[in-house]
Amino acid sequence: MLYLFVIFVGAFLLFQLQPLIAKLILPLFGGGAAIWTACLLFFQGFLLLGYLYSHYLTKLNKLKTQVIVHVTLLMMSLLFLPLALNFNFKQYLSTIMGDSPLFEIVFILILSIGLPYFLLSSTGPLVQRWLTYKDSAKLPYKLYSLSNTASLLALLSYPFIFEPQFTLSNQILIWSIGYTIFVLGFVSLALVMFKQTHLATNMLAANIKTDVKKCSKTVIALWLMLSATGVVLLVSTTNAMTQNIPPMPFLWILPLCIYLLTFIISFHSPRWYVRWYWFVLFVISSFTAIFMFFIGSQFDIISQVVIYCVILFSACMLCHGELARLKPSIEHLTLFYLNMSLGGFLGSAFVAFVAQNLFTQFLEFPLAILAVYLLFYFCCQVNNHLEEHTSAQDVNRHKVLFRDQLLARVSLVSALLLFVFFSYLNNLFAESNIDSSRNFYGILSVKDVKINNILERRLIDGSTSHGTQYLVTNLNNKEVSYDVTPRSYYRKNTGVAIALEQIRATLPLKVGIIGLGAGTLAAYGQSGDEYRFYELNPDVLLMANKHFSYLSKSKAKVEIILGDGRVSLANEENNNFDVLVVDAFSGDSIPTHLLTVEALVIYFQQLKFDGVLAIHISNSHLDLTRLTIGLADAFNKQALYFKTTRDKNNNEAEWVLLTNNAAFINNAIVRHYASNWPHSTKKPLVWTDDYSNLLSVLK
Repeated sequence: MLYLFVIFVGAFLLFQLQPLIAKLILPLFGGGAAIWTACLLFFQGFLLLGYLYSHYLTKLNKLKTQVIVHVTLLMMSLLFLPLALNFNFKQYLSTIMGDSPLFEIVFILILSIGLPYFLLSSTGPLVQRWLTYKDSAKLPYKLYSLSNTASLLALLSYPFIFEPQFTLSNQILIWSIGYTIFVLGFVSLALVMFKQTHLATNMLAANIKTDVKKCSKTVIALWLMLSATGVVLLVSTTNAMTQNIPPMPFLWILPLCIYLLTFIISFHSPRWYVRWYWFVLFVISSFTAIFMFFIGSQFDIISQVVIYCVILFSACMLCHGELARLKPSIEHLTLFYLNMSLGGFLGSAFVAFVAQNLFTQFLEFPLAILAVYLLFYFCCQVNNHLEEHTSAQDVNRHKVLFRDQLLARVSLVSALLLFVFFSYLNNLFAESNIDSSRNFYGILSVKDVKINNILERRLIDGSTSHGTQYLVTNLNNKEVSYDVTPRSYYRKNTGVAIALEQIRATLPLKVGIIGLGAGTLAAYGQSGDEYRFYELNPDVLLMANKHFSYLSKSKAKVEIILGDGRVSLANEENNNFDVLVVDAFSGDSIPTHLLTVEALVIYFQQLKFDGVLAIHISNSHLDLTRLTIGLADAFNKQALYFKTTRDKNNNEAEWVLLTNNAAFINNAIVRHYASNWPHSTKKPLVWTDDYSNLLSVLK
């Protein structure tokens, strides 16, 4: 039973590390789902290296050599404990990697957790291969299902048990203790294997067989393509989902759980994968998902999550179900896992490199769905395992052949119809697009829309507006001028407007703003004022300058600092801001590292003693009032809540102002526009860099 313990614990630690390390690295780079994509690239890459290592290690004929090599590496990996991010080369990496931090993140992860993650990745195929020398051929794939079950439990336990109950420091400590126990367990297993010298004879005999049937190139190609498509679906579904839903760790983990669940179902028993059933579900969900892809923001959070999860589940069931049908005999066990891992890495690399630079929308999502249709067609044509799953009678065999051919043809027709459906919707929704761009941080678009006979230009991040400006046309509708009146979340009488207008004394204002958007707040600038914006995404600055006039027509001196707002402020001298605005959201997400105690220490250091900190908390899915009250209490500040109701042309706006400026707090206009706090029986909440839990602020 020792091998079951090693496989289970190894897989659990492997996937428990993924959300933990992603959360640990988030404060350094921001970017939400983009951080997860970069981490997935590292995870898939080192999973591939682990499988490659186990494949070639088991080619060695001496079991003792295999054991000595692996145990030596395990002992060396203990030097990485307790886990800590290695930033020794961060400044050098930033210089050579340019604007995109993708490679920088990957290299930091390699230096920080590379060897432990590499060895955990190799555990499953290595132990399974060792056991094939004495156990039945059916055993390894059952163990593969077991390892995926452990991985699933690890992912589910993180948002519901480890994240809410433990600080990051304690999570790292618990993981490090678990890894030490795993190493001791593996060493014990290795000693048992070492003593069973008869296995060496079996191993030698297995490795020198000459009559082992080779896998066809077609089958190997399908292993690669099915694995790659599954990962593209995983990453692209996560990206598409978190455009309209806050990308909290739970919503990074949920798609990965579904992905693993399909492996468990497919490899546990052939009876659980019924081609026609999963194909019908996939056809229905694929058309629904494409529709959701364009109008997701019109649906509530539950509907979006359910639809995206169903398409991911049905598509991955087809990919992984076909992989299970094509699995080889035990002689090719590690080759099979190696090609699956290579496919997964190629899928991650496609999204991280090719799609990000080639597409200005998340087109990899519909492309992956189309790829599933085409791969399913080819799999229906491959009948090398037909006799294994059908009766020996010719009549039954012909029935199966007829059914597979019918499914193959329906797959091609469905793919064609889906392509037409997607093209129609894409053209329809692209009509209002003025410009769009995509980089590491996500997708931006500029749209001109007409609402109540008013032409409005919007900067959209995902599906959320980050600033609007009215356009005024002359009589012939050719000449366009810009109305510089602040709109939407930043219009007159909102919390941020009150702060900027009522804090003003005789002296010019000095204002810091984390989050540029369309640059709307620059419209409040007066002669002599200094407005200093901090923006993470360089494409936002390009769009704001190119398609909006708030920055160019501001009366204030405007300065833009590219980079994470918190990191930039921490590296600056005291700016003595009169007002500091925190408005750095991506879609409907909240970068948690901007709302922790440590972050507010930096903010108040940059403010004058009587300055005002304005925090934008408008959000469809998260209630941040408890958090802002808790932070105000932690710093002994007064917190004022402003809620400006929605009208026919503007969104509802919620702002919280933190200050000890008595004159500002008692100002009659401030008092008039301040709102009563929402009724809540829950106690105030405080986040730190070491502890935050987005589930606690879900509406």
